[in-house]
Amino acid sequence: MPRPVRFFVMWIGVGLIVRLAALGLWGTFDTEVQKAWSARAATAGVADIYGPPDRELIAVARDRGGSLVAVPTLPVPKTTFRWGTADYFVDYPPGSVLVLWAAGKVYGLVAPGLPNRPLFNAAINVAPLLASIAIALLLRRSAEDGLGQWRALLFWLNPAVYLAAPVLGYQDPIFAALALAAMLALVRGRHVVAAALVVASALVKPQGALLLPVLAAVLVRETRPRAWLQAALASLVTAALILLPWWTSGYLLSALDGFRRPLSQGTLAPLGLNVWWIAGYAMGWARAGPWPLAEIVTLDTFRDWAGFDPRLVSRVLLAAATLGNLWLLLRAPRDDRRMIPLAVILQVHAYALLGTSVHENHTFLAVALAPLLFGVWPHARALVAGTSAFLFASLYLTAGFGRRITTQSSLQSLRAAFGVDPSVLVAAAHVAFVAMLFVWVARTSSGRVRSIAP
Repeated sequence: MPRPVRFFVMWIGVGLIVRLAALGLWGTFDTEVQKAWSARAATAGVADIYGPPDRELIAVARDRGGSLVAVPTLPVPKTTFRWGTADYFVDYPPGSVLVLWAAGKVYGLVAPGLPNRPLFNAAINVAPLLASIAIALLLRRSAEDGLGQWRALLFWLNPAVYLAAPVLGYQDPIFAALALAAMLALVRGRHVVAAALVVASALVKPQGALLLPVLAAVLVRETRPRAWLQAALASLVTAALILLPWWTSGYLLSALDGFRRPLSQGTLAPLGLNVWWIAGYAMGWARAGPWPLAEIVTLDTFRDWAGFDPRLVSRVLLAAATLGNLWLLLRAPRDDRRMIPLAVILQVHAYALLGTSVHENHTFLAVALAPLLFGVWPHARALVAGTSAFLFASLYLTAGFGRRITTQSSLQSLRAAFGVDPSVLVAAAHVAFVAMLFVWVARTSSGRVRSIAP
């Protein structure tokens, strides 16, 4: 075995051992929620896990307006169920539910009754582990010779990636693997495959929808209307396959409502270190005095204090950032394929900076995509470092190393020790980083930043 291959295999093995050792950790409270969903899906099925059957919703729509047009606007009652000592309802897309159903089924073979033990944590973390391996393999195959190996190791040995999964138990690698595969397909001109993978990614986690503007722009620029129809058909088939357990059992409308539930939260950028986290901090300063600790605030509380709806401002700013990003993509030379992953990374961070529904883990996709620029873009090292540092800081300042390792009181003491809350400093640094990223992408789009590929 050649020495470079031995080096690569050795470090892949080291990363795998470290991950396996952390599979049973308790993560954040999201891990508890995922186990509840997994247990419910594995024991009672997935059909009614979101809400009532279609026939009930259609009947309500007819009673209210006499037309099926009213169905999408109906409030869908949530199915609630008890697991342990708490009640839960599902507010994640159907793709995630299928993954958790599989985890619960496998765990049930080992531990009938699905007891809440570390082995259940490990079962929940297996799918993200397999997805992380898939990401490393995709990055390895994204370039020839040793360049692909370095790209894979930049992801596989990244402390921010390891902290996200498996230490804190986030499921992001699953949708990120699909999104990375979609980007590679798009870069290679496989537009129909890319469209199907983007839909699959979004049906696992809503952030997959951040790929849609770039996908649409590339389709319009590089293909004919026939290819658009093929991409639409592939997307519909993919969605139908993922939604199969629901539409065949008559619960499709509730499942679609589950996809949009994350967008209806009532808090302002909960633990997303962005402009709204800073705005919430400013409100706390005005109300409680200087140097408070930043905390999650409700949208209604902030609106009453500020006098405007932050969601409207957020949508306008995000729309402007998206249009600017697409303009940079479309004005770049068509053969500069670096612009495709760059545009997605910029879109992810623009959303994470400006959105009101942002959480601490919502820039994971940028970390998974950034190694694609290594070896072909002069700013790739800074991009990998910047995206990784922001994700790590966001995760650690909000969750530390997870339950039963780091307490929230210790994190608050750490943040209070700096005088000014470091989470606010990280949010301010995020503003500067996104501004710099726009500059880098603009220079690349104009041809002022050339490829450094051999």
